Amino acid sequence: MSEFHKFVVDGSPDIELEELAIHLGLHETEAEELERRFFDTPDGRLHAMGATLEVRNPVEYPMMRSLVWMRGGQVLASGRVDASFAPGFAETLPAGPAFDRLREVIEMRRLLPVVEVRSRLSVAAYLDSEEKTNARVMIDLPTLPDGRPLPAVLEVRSVRGYESETDRLLAHLDARDGFDATDLSTADFARSMLGAPPFVPSKFSVHVEVSASSAEVWVTVMRELHNAMIANFAGTVDDVDSEYLHDFRVAVRRTRSVLQEGRDVLDAGAREHFRAGFKWLGDITTPTRDADVHLLDYPHMLAALSPQYAAALAPLGELLLDRQRACQAQLATDLRSAQRAQLGAEWAEFLAGDGPWAGRSTDAADADRPAREVVASRIARAHSRLVRDGRSIDAQSPPVALHDLRKDAKRLRYLLECFGSLFPAEVLAVAVRPLKSLQDVLGEFQDTEVQAHALADFGRQLDDAGSSTETILAMGGAIEQLSVRSARARREFASRFSNFDGASVNDAYDLLTNASKKQRRKKKR
Repeated sequence: MSEFHKFVVDGSPDIELEELAIHLGLHETEAEELERRFFDTPDGRLHAMGATLEVRNPVEYPMMRSLVWMRGGQVLASGRVDASFAPGFAETLPAGPAFDRLREVIEMRRLLPVVEVRSRLSVAAYLDSEEKTNARVMIDLPTLPDGRPLPAVLEVRSVRGYESETDRLLAHLDARDGFDATDLSTADFARSMLGAPPFVPSKFSVHVEVSASSAEVWVTVMRELHNAMIANFAGTVDDVDSEYLHDFRVAVRRTRSVLQEGRDVLDAGAREHFRAGFKWLGDITTPTRDADVHLLDYPHMLAALSPQYAAALAPLGELLLDRQRACQAQLATDLRSAQRAQLGAEWAEFLAGDGPWAGRSTDAADADRPAREVVASRIARAHSRLVRDGRSIDAQSPPVALHDLRKDAKRLRYLLECFGSLFPAEVLAVAVRPLKSLQDVLGEFQDTEVQAHALADFGRQLDDAGSSTETILAMGGAIEQLSVRSARARREFASRFSNFDGASVNDAYDLLTNASKKQRRKKKR
């Protein structure tokens, strides 16, 4: 059996556990009362990996506050913090390699408080007849701040060499009523009791019936994308972190793509009306997203320069921050506007089958056809176009050719992501993996080009504002680094595209699109 086990205790936990400790021979070695405040990212990254992050405040010694990251009953990182500390972005975490690993997990997301509890945490030793410790047991008796009790949690960790003795302890626990194995944490139980909203997922997932009609599937997908926009709307307006806007924009772009692919499936008038609306919605988010990307790339820019040049770039950091704040303020105004509210209300009505854009007469020829057939034909066209255009690119092709190819790749990717559940998962995986790799290198090429042009413009602004010669030289160094990254991406394109255009991947797309054997032979020649 594994070395770590967790149980949730129902009933009267303090009485049950006191009796259990006596019965099993548990010897309490330490105990303390703690006020605990748990944190996680908006998309619940720590929860997903079975970990917790909390600020612990001992009731008896309130100055001994600490930040503790745990997983599987083990402390991964711990550090003293002051009374005003609250984790936020990665840079707010204590220094050191242990918390560096946590920084890699949360990336650009902000840590937010999710729940507070008060716990009596005790550590006990499971002793044998010779009073040797066979296992270590942690008992958590938690309550909400208002005094309502939460389920007790009991964790058992075996001591090396005494696994069989630990198994006997586990057998005793399994045999007792009210002791159930669990993977949940005290924070999870507290969130459940308080009715806390679920974490906002970053990954889009939708299941559609293979036998459903195109019209049914299109509406199902658009409803899920609408839910993603709603889930990320408040965080985008409030600028909680940049990923809210990123995920909101992705939902908008996917919606535009699904509408575009909805010709002969959706009513033509409604389709064009909402395509225009969501284009506007996407356009108003672009300046803030660009500003976010510049800020996110700023630390990498500094790391690529010498310390002297990095220090000289401080005015650029201030300019980028001011620009992001201005763009975000305008975005918040636009998202709260009557135009955005009207678009949202009309879209919700349309998806519900109500309002002026729903129930209209339509000549959509594909609306009643099986969705899988219709989507397969869309994928076939998008894949064929991407392969055709990609094969025409060589070392002399202008940058715009790669930028246009990136758009082709996005179109195909959105089809596979939004309608992927219509197809076998194993075939879909073969089709998607090299497409993602190709998109990564195309994205790096375009992003570095765009950022280089933007930095050149920022440099002119700083020069006009009277910035020092060192700052302007540092800007030149940063632009040069972007050029190096851009050239590297351009060189990698050929091999990435070759992998995407390989026989096994093309066979996967043939299977997805039901290409005939004759078509497959023609395609491979």
